[in-house]
Amino acid sequence: MEYNIVAKAGGKYDVIVCGGGTAGVAAAIAAARAGSKTLLLERTFTVGGMLTLGDAGITKFSEHCRDAQVYKAEVLDVLGTNPRSVQVAGGIPHEYVMRMMRQGGALGTRGDAGSYVFTDRYCAQWTLMDMLQEAGVEVLYDTSVCLARMEGNTIRGVVAHNKEGFVEFLADCVIDATGDADVAALAGVAFHKGVSETDLQEGCGNVLGQMMAFGTMFRVRGVDYSRLYDYLEAHPERFWQHEFGVMTLENARQSHENGEMSVMRVVVDLPEGKTGLLQVYNMPARDEAVLLGPYCGYEGDGLDGKSISRGQEALQRGVQKLMSVLKDYPGFENARVMFVPDVGVRETRHIVGKYVMTGLDVVAGRDFADSIACGGHPVDVHPLPPEVEHMPMNHWRFHIPYRILVPETVENLLVAGRCVSATRMASGSLRTTVQCMATGEAAGLAAAMSAAAGISPAAIDVAALQERLKRAGAIL
Repeated sequence: MEYNIVAKAGGKYDVIVCGGGTAGVAAAIAAARAGSKTLLLERTFTVGGMLTLGDAGITKFSEHCRDAQVYKAEVLDVLGTNPRSVQVAGGIPHEYVMRMMRQGGALGTRGDAGSYVFTDRYCAQWTLMDMLQEAGVEVLYDTSVCLARMEGNTIRGVVAHNKEGFVEFLADCVIDATGDADVAALAGVAFHKGVSETDLQEGCGNVLGQMMAFGTMFRVRGVDYSRLYDYLEAHPERFWQHEFGVMTLENARQSHENGEMSVMRVVVDLPEGKTGLLQVYNMPARDEAVLLGPYCGYEGDGLDGKSISRGQEALQRGVQKLMSVLKDYPGFENARVMFVPDVGVRETRHIVGKYVMTGLDVVAGRDFADSIACGGHPVDVHPLPPEVEHMPMNHWRFHIPYRILVPETVENLLVAGRCVSATRMASGSLRTTVQCMATGEAAGLAAAMSAAAGISPAAIDVAALQERLKRAGAIL
């Protein structure tokens, strides 16, 4: 069925950012700070996406080491004396975290941003809102993009829908920060979903098009950490080192008692006769935690409305099932659920850009002449080839090229966040929240440069972009 719609005029902007989530807020702030008249379109009633609505935490600011003692001595402890030497991200993501830490709304490591940063949920929201307002970004909430305004292979704006009906917004440059490459798909940009042919060749995935499972990280209060740590010290077989946070039990307890970020996993018995791993992240409120564990995943398709809906229901039930297990464990007897986010979609579309970043680019830490950001989060996708899953890592980091933000075929469009041009394996490191913010900042500044010069984002001076990012504190 075809329908004709009439869209009212919504105005002309230098830069329009579609999606006010993790990447989109950084993109909008960067574009506006660079002098662009910037509009941010967000489908919900708040900004931040997985940072605020998803309880995913802010990760990862630091280089990675597999050995916990090396990681503590040569990375975490160094954050207190020379943080920039071991950090992989600065700029807007770092500014955001430090503003919250100064207000007591975020937990860091040795006074700075380390592997994980978890936050007071409200502080995380209004700090972003402050930053957007200070930069002069115009934000429209409850507004979803539904059409791309195209002239040949050039995007000239978008049509969105909100309580006013259909509204057309024009722009010199559009940034797709929807997470699912919704705008890019509407504009005709080529993409693949989930596992690609390259992933199959690299040993990441078994079925073409297979996507990562949905998940949810939920928030609880009433956790008695002293009892929990006493229990784990008495039963060390129940402690399981977090593979990305990399803390021993002793380090985790010490960090928690010092009012810093601690990360760990706990082995729990399940009613099916199996065991599962519970991830525990502490919060600024001393009895609060964000949890992720058994029953908190669902195999679904993030581009299918019915699948998302069934996933939302299943994950809500899964939280209740997990909480019934935890009530028998010391420290969780009085824990109660405070918030369960909307379904967390980890993967859908990956656009085809000027360059497709591969898993081998990531694990090899390949540098690029057009690098605009760094990352330090190991690949979080399964299955992985054994040589990748168990590769030695010591002060490991990877680099992110500008070309993966630039679609191959459509002009005046940039893409930021988890839907950039990458294979599924590479996306397993690129989709983390800090790296999404970093690609957003680079996209926002590039869009502002493109709009000011009246040229395509593909034609901007990348060396000038890199220099401006460095001046803003970014780490390339």
